[in-house]
Amino acid sequence: MKRSAAEVDAIVRELVGSTVNPLEPSADQLRALLEADPPGPLQFLNLLAYHDVARYPEGHPLAAAGSTGAAAYARYGEVAVRHATARGGSLILLNPIVGQVIGAPARWHQIAVMQYPNVDAFIDMVRDPDYRAALVHRDAGLARTEVHATRPLLAPTSSTSISSARADASAATPASGAR
Repeated sequence: MKRSAAEVDAIVRELVGSTVNPLEPSADQLRALLEADPPGPLQFLNLLAYHDVARYPEGHPLAAAGSTGAAAYARYGEVAVRHATARGGSLILLNPIVGQVIGAPARWHQIAVMQYPNVDAFIDMVRDPDYRAALVHRDAGLARTEVHATRPLLAPTSSTSISSARADASAATPASGAR
């Protein structure tokens, strides 16, 4: 869905708070996703690193529970998956990191890949008050994260070769932004 500049600005104002939260997209990242509006489905690759002990806000019922960051994030994950599936999305992958083979050292605990039919489904989910209420668990559990919006080049059951995937990739328009 092609949005006007005014529509993009309104969504960015609505979803990006006045404070900087490293667990939320920046205004520029959200704007880039909305303006690109790549065709779906979209798969969001989430790199997840947890606190050893969840960090709930003071006064929250779970603040003194001593649960792990991973357990707090799992509470959020249950709500997120429910909302994604209600909008035609799905959890494609949830794996622990067992080791790093290439690249600069980074300590990630898990990866998750959520698929959404399109940008509109994702935006509808993050606007939902029930989903937003679960963000306290995400924020309590995550020490840091990176989220990359991707568009699959291969069908889930495809036997497409790597060379044809490369051809598809070179024809694809890269989208900036993450979530």
